[in-house]
Amino acid sequence: MQRQTSLHFHLMAAFLFVMSFQLIAKSGDYLYSFQTGSENWGGVSLRGHLAYFGSDNGKLYSLDIDRAKLRWSFSTGDKVRSKPLIDQYRVYFTSDDGCLYALNRWTGKQIWQADLNDGDYVRVLPANHAPWEFDYTKSSPISDRNNVYVGSADGHFYAFVKRSGTLRWKFKADGKIRSTASLYQGLVYVTTWEGTVYALDKHTGEVVWQYQTQGAIPSSPMIIGDVLVVGSRDTYLYGFAPLNGSIIWKKALPGGSWVESSAVAGKENDYFYIGSSDAKLLFKMTTQSGEILWQTATPGWSWGQPVVHKKHVYIGSTGHDEPGWYITKRGFLAVDTESGDIVWEYQPNQISGFVHGGVYASPAVSNLKVLVPDLDGYIHIFEK
Repeated sequence: MQRQTSLHFHLMAAFLFVMSFQLIAKSGDYLYSFQTGSENWGGVSLRGHLAYFGSDNGKLYSLDIDRAKLRWSFSTGDKVRSKPLIDQYRVYFTSDDGCLYALNRWTGKQIWQADLNDGDYVRVLPANHAPWEFDYTKSSPISDRNNVYVGSADGHFYAFVKRSGTLRWKFKADGKIRSTASLYQGLVYVTTWEGTVYALDKHTGEVVWQYQTQGAIPSSPMIIGDVLVVGSRDTYLYGFAPLNGSIIWKKALPGGSWVESSAVAGKENDYFYIGSSDAKLLFKMTTQSGEILWQTATPGWSWGQPVVHKKHVYIGSTGHDEPGWYITKRGFLAVDTESGDIVWEYQPNQISGFVHGGVYASPAVSNLKVLVPDLDGYIHIFEK
């Protein structure tokens, strides 16, 4: 009887400790980490309590974030830098081994795979010497009711039947595609490293309109309200009318740097948020005019796409130690959407290489947690 009473006491004490921690935990508190052991350049996708993400070790993971427990992992033949697409019971993603995969998202078992013909493509990763390709990102799949769409480094944009992986059509673009496409009113928007913006008929792959910028476009074209927002390495950010391609506005962002980041809509589509590159800034801008409402300094290259959740916008930055260059530092910020004030932040660990660490990929945010894919080989989880 005494042992049972003692056991009951200890269990109750442990329960109260956990509950008290949850009650006193504040925004930005570190909770735990999941180790992949290699650089994490791909975004995290979250559905309920399950998070899906890839890593440079060639694996895709499913992590139960409530139990801090791995559900399953799936191995490919090369880096997984795409953001997984969750669609009902499937998860779709691409790998540098040249394939698009469809897995059962509950079990991790492969349903089908399709060839993107870019498994032999050699990336030119960020370095302190020419050529200045900085080819670090990957096209991620998107879908509608019937098809999955994705770009390839082989210069084609593909549409596959979602259930079977059968090729529906492919479009030959003028250069490699590293951005993730967007869908809007029967059109699919694609950008290339030759600086071209395409609007394709999503049923046939035929060009409806196209526009030529003067720099590579590794960032993704995003529909914000009724404006197509596209950033280019020609240092301009563009706002297009999505149905005919006419320019609504064209802005040279402060700092004159590449626009690597992709836009994300605010709580309402009247505003959007986007990062920069050498300018080391996060912007809040109006959708209809491109006017800057506020800008907040980031520690380093703000290449990734921000994430907005309720009152906060989250963005990471990468850094390097190259003498004579712009000073860039590793960082991750949670910023107030209205004021632009930093709510909380952390500095990622240093790694070896020209890019010495930080956060590029988009985090995932639930009502309780923020999941940050760090280049240090961990997914770090913080209190929202």
